[in-house]
Amino acid sequence: MRTIRPEYRYSNFIHPKYLGTWLLIGLMFLISFLPYSSKQKLGAWLGMRLYKLGGSRYKTARGNIRACFPELSEAEQEELIKQTFISNAIGYVENTIGWWRPLEPYFEKLEVHGKEHLDEALGRGKGVLLVGGHFSIMDFAGPLVHHVTTFNYMYRPQNNKLLDAFIERHRMRYSQEKFTKRELKDMNEFIKQGNLVWYGPDQDVGVGPKRGIFAPFFGVPCATLTTPEWIARETGCTVIQMAQFREGDGVYSVHFFPILEGFPSDNALENAARINKGLEESIRIHPEQYLWLHRRFKTRPEGEPSLYD
Repeated sequence: MRTIRPEYRYSNFIHPKYLGTWLLIGLMFLISFLPYSSKQKLGAWLGMRLYKLGGSRYKTARGNIRACFPELSEAEQEELIKQTFISNAIGYVENTIGWWRPLEPYFEKLEVHGKEHLDEALGRGKGVLLVGGHFSIMDFAGPLVHHVTTFNYMYRPQNNKLLDAFIERHRMRYSQEKFTKRELKDMNEFIKQGNLVWYGPDQDVGVGPKRGIFAPFFGVPCATLTTPEWIARETGCTVIQMAQFREGDGVYSVHFFPILEGFPSDNALENAARINKGLEESIRIHPEQYLWLHRRFKTRPEGEPSLYD
């Protein structure tokens, strides 16, 4: 096992201010021992409670879903909002499997789609940027992907330092290397050596130099990171997209999509739109399993109203 980084040592967090986080970790550990069916029921119950509470997360999900699925009736949109809360809450409970429980039963039933695309990308020997999105199975996705290929990733550290240390220590169970946005140069060198790195660019960090540009996402102008374009240009790597889902009855799936040939082009808008289009296609497989609870359209074009009022 790899050496634990000094900042991840639990001895750093023996302080009353971390008591609540330690209690949460203890509760999650106990939940991990529940039978699989009970985990699913608990997650569904939590999801329904959060859905009925409403609040800012409800407004966010409602704004996202209304903008992206205008073809649905109001009742169908509301059902998708509800199922989003349920699916994402189940995902939080499923994290405990990835952190503590035996994974072999899930590997045996794992459905892998499009592995030929992954094999071709790896076979080119130029390194692979595996572009993904934030779907509800979250930390349980890592070990599933690692069962198919060596899993390395780019991530944003948690604001709670104990929670960040805890999550990253448990990700060591299945991951090889990880990089923050401050380690992009190191990540690029790692990719150039022929390695694969997963990156989820579906976050709104605004528009402007070294941030993003507006590109269509479900037909709506969306602040879209240009980082995949920059990574691909700097490394010469092969770029493919990936998604992961819960299929039911303990079955999970990983989807690899065709190589983005000719990526990046000289047109930044075209590159961003291609990434968003691939993400759209992934989401439509199981739309309720996408993280509609984050403000995907937080940044709006000048003069355009907020989608979350």
